[in-house]
Formats: sequence, C-alpha cells, structure tokens
Amino acid sequence: MNNRNRQKGVLIFLMPFILVAIAVVATLAMDATRLYSVRDDMQSVVNAAATAAADEAMACGVGDVSMMRARALAAAKQAGFDGDSDELELIVGVIDPNESGELEFSETPPKQSNAAVVRYTRKERVSWLLPETIFEPVEISVNAAARKELYATLSANSSTVKVTNGLLGNLLGGVLGQSNYSLDPTSLTSLESTLMGVGDLLSNLGVNSVTALLDRPLIEVLDAVVDVVGGVTTPVGGLVDDITGAAGLTGLKLSSVLEVKGNKEAARGAEFPLYDFIMSVVLNSAHQIGKASGTGLLGLDIDTADAPALKPLLDNGLLGDLDLALKLGVDNPAPVVIGPARYGSDNQWMTEIHSSDVSLEALVDLELSIGFIGDLISGLTLGLVQVELLDSIRVPLAVKVGGGRAEFVGASCARGKNNEIDIEVLAHPSVASIETGTIQSDGEVAREPIHATILKLALLSQPLLNVCVDADLGVNIPVAEQTHSLTGVPLYCPDGQCAKKLANSQPTWIQGLDLDIQNLALDCGEPSALSILNPLIKLLEPVVEVLVNLVTTVLLQGIVSPLLMALGVDLSGLEITMTGADQLSTQLIENVELKN
Repeated sequence: MNNRNRQKGVLIFLMPFILVAIAVVATLAMDATRLYSVRDDMQSVVNAAATAAADEAMACGVGDVSMMRARALAAAKQAGFDGDSDELELIVGVIDPNESGELEFSETPPKQSNAAVVRYTRKERVSWLLPETIFEPVEISVNAAARKELYATLSANSSTVKVTNGLLGNLLGGVLGQSNYSLDPTSLTSLESTLMGVGDLLSNLGVNSVTALLDRPLIEVLDAVVDVVGGVTTPVGGLVDDITGAAGLTGLKLSSVLEVKGNKEAARGAEFPLYDFIMSVVLNSAHQIGKASGTGLLGLDIDTADAPALKPLLDNGLLGDLDLALKLGVDNPAPVVIGPARYGSDNQWMTEIHSSDVSLEALVDLELSIGFIGDLISGLTLGLVQVELLDSIRVPLAVKVGGGRAEFVGASCARGKNNEIDIEVLAHPSVASIETGTIQSDGEVAREPIHATILKLALLSQPLLNVCVDADLGVNIPVAEQTHSLTGVPLYCPDGQCAKKLANSQPTWIQGLDLDIQNLALDCGEPSALSILNPLIKLLEPVVEVLVNLVTTVLLQGIVSPLLMALGVDLSGLEITMTGADQLSTQLIENVELKN
C-alpha cells in the first residue's frame, strides 16, 4: 500500500510537468504546421512572381530589370503577398541544361536572360504562445526560377513568287550538271508550301538529340527528307531526290544548311521552310563546284526565252540576236537559322542571319538592229557615202551583292489566353555593286568597258569615220540599317501559315536606278578623215548612251534581279522571312540552387 501511495504521489507531482510538456509539444506541432503553411504561402508568392518576371526576360520580353521587378511585385500581391517589396529579391539569368542534361540557373546580365529567380526571405516567430525570449524568430527563405523563351525560324528571303521563267531550273541544272534540266512548277509550288519539322527528322533518322542530328551527313538528311514528305513519287519528294545528286555535297553536314542557336535541344518542336533549306543546299553545292573549278564560278545555261523583259526589245527591232552567258559565284552560303532573341556569353546577339555572298557575271553579246541607227542617219548621208553597221555590242556586267546580316533582337511571347507574339529584327544590309568587267578567280572584278563599233562611214570605199563605244558603268547601292518588327503574329496556326516577311523598307532597287555611264567615247582611236562629220558624232552621243542604258537596265531587270531573288539576295538589301516560332513551355523550378 505504501508503494502504491508513493506512486500516486509521484504521478500527482509529475502530472503538471507532463501536461506542460504535452502542451508544449502540441503547441510546437501546431507552430510547425503553421510554419510549413507560411512557407507554402511564400512559395506560392515566389512562383507567381518568378513566372511573371520571366515574361520580361530578354528571350521573351525586353530584358529590363525594373519592368521585371514591377511585374514580379504585382503578381506577388495578387498571390497574397503583403510584405515590404524589399523582402522580394529578383535575380536575372538563364536556365539551361548542364552537361548532365539537368536544368540549372546561372545569373547573367539582363540582355542574356531567359529566366528570373525571385527569392522571398522573412523572419517568423516560432510560436505565438511561447515567448520570443525562449524561441527566437526563425528565418524562412524560399525561391523559384522561371524560364520563358521563344525560338523563331528565320532565313534570308528567297521566294518562288519572285522566280519566273525557269531561272531557278537553270540554277538547279547547273549544280546537277544537267544543261536541259526542267523544273516542274508543281514541284516548286509544293516545295515552297512545305515545312519540315526538326522532330520529324529526329524520328526518321533514329537520332536522340538535335546536336547529333546537326552533325549527320547532309546527303543522309536529304534522303530522310524525301521519306518524311512521302517518297520520290510526290512532287516535292522527287525534287529533293534530284538535289541529292548535286555536286559538292559529300562531306557536308546538316549544320551547313540549318543552324540552331542557344539550347539546341529546345529546337525539337521547331519547323523550317523546305524551300529555303533546299536553296541553301543548292548554294552550298554551287560554292563547292566553284572552288573545284579553280575559277570560283559556276557556269549557267540561260536561254533568252527565260527573260521576257528582253522580248519587247527583240520583237520591236531595237536589238538583233542576243547571246547571254552567266557565271555564278557563291561564298558563305546562308543557312536557315533557329534561335532565341537574346545575347550570348560574348555579349553579341545569339541568333544572327546572313545572306549569301553572291557574285554574278553576265556577259552579253548582241546584234544592233540596222533599223535603229540606220534610219536615224539615212537622211544625213549622201549617195556616195556608204554606211556600215556592225552587228555586235558587248556588255560585260559584274554584280556583287549579299553578305548582309540581321540579328534577332526582340521577342514578345504569348501570355495567358493571348496566342499572338511580336518579334523584332535588326537588319544590316550590305552595299551592292554593279560594274562593267569580269570576275576573276580571287573574286576581284577586272574592269572591262562596254564596247561596240556602232558604224563605219566610207566615201567611195575610203574610210571616213569609225564610231565606237567604250563605256564604264559603276554603281554602288548603299542600304541603311533597318529595324523590322512584326506584331500580332499567331503563335499556333494550321499548316504553317504563320510565315511572315520582314519586308524591306527600301524601294525596289531597279526603280530610279541611275546608271552612271562614265568615260563614254565615240571613236576607235582613229582620227576622223572629215572634221565636218564631227557634228554627227555629237548627235550620236546621246543616242548611244540611251542604247547602253536601255540594254543594261533591261538585262539587270530581266535576268540578274530575278536570279538574285531566287538565291535570297537582291540589290535592294536584306529581306528576312520568319517561318514560324516555337514558344517553349514555361519551366518553373522551386528552390533552385543558384550558380554563380
């Protein structure tokens, strides 16, 4: 009995302490639950704030820290944040996969950013029931990183809309070694309207990564393209199959015609225009053929029937028979480019597009119609004076264009229910030039004047006067730097109908082109036997100058310009096409490890 009494006494003595302990544990459990709830609420705040801030990261907005901070604070307040704005810390940077493929955040300057981290730190009492003197407040810190980025597909403009009368077929025949190559208009139309998905090529080739895909042989990828579009029996499949036989493609990789900037694996969902892709293949082939020839040029067989602009002159008796020889030189062939609108680690815009450097030599030999000049002078000559018109004029033109570049400098991503995006491209066109001469193997132009013997005058078979033309042409066409913007472009649209051209703001180059005919000379280095005929020479000067201008302008307009447009360049400068855009899904990482 005494032992029982003692035990009861102990329990009675300990009961207050037990009850206090239970109360403390219960209180701490409730406080722990409350702290976890506070932490969850804080996490919700930073999640919303980081997602909103990422809307203004450079890859999806303007890269302005103050705007990112303002958007973060507004979103945080909507998520229940009622603290001081200083409690929210904004860190700007990029989220990209590391060597192991895991996403990680790195702090960068705003212009390089595709993500934002918001960190929320506050002190919270351990318990509202227990005194702070016993349990000091604890510091709770949470963060969230959000990435938003848009990848656009861009290329130097090359559109079949501008390619007429078989000029592109002649070019394809040149790289295929088939002078009589015929390009089916149906194949061409199918080619222009077809988009090729990066993911489709990955699946067809059984490749696991975009990096590995870009390293595959170009010939192998072209075979895969044929399979993806339905085989050689389809119009576009048959055309692409023909291209696989182009010279100079052996040894080239896909990266020669398709570039991916930034995180290459982010381009899995991107599509690119098959027309521009094939044109890049053709230009690479022409470049290789030119190098192998030792001249740097590829000869093209162009029939004057391919140039309707010359037909009125031939039909109206202004010109006689015309022979045209074209040679093409391609340096630095332009690829299709997929990438984001932000700076790289070198503080240069990551996604840059360039046009091909193209040199085009056009050598024209044509007959002058007797009626054009003979009728002019018939009333000024006597029966004893014989008039002999020679049958040729030689126009050697060297046109150099291309080398312009453009940078993808701005993107505004689709947000919420808004399915539209904006993009901005800064274009730096190059200076185009037209000269009289021929292009040498080193790319330099050997000056050669336009030359023709217009007429000979003789009196009783004794030479009186030979009239020749020697004229130099030199035109440089500078094009100013331009910023092009596209607004309200649908992000998702059927059948790739989102292609947009960032149209050149300059007038078409041929309009108002003032051909600077220099050093016009109307003699053949022989003195005139009769000075009385000097007025006739003066009379002919403006007529001959008009003739030279007319022939040269029509040649440039009817042959040179359409062919350059087929190659994605023109004397008006640089024109860029955006085929479409792929906006990556928003990446949100809670409590990310911050890498310096």
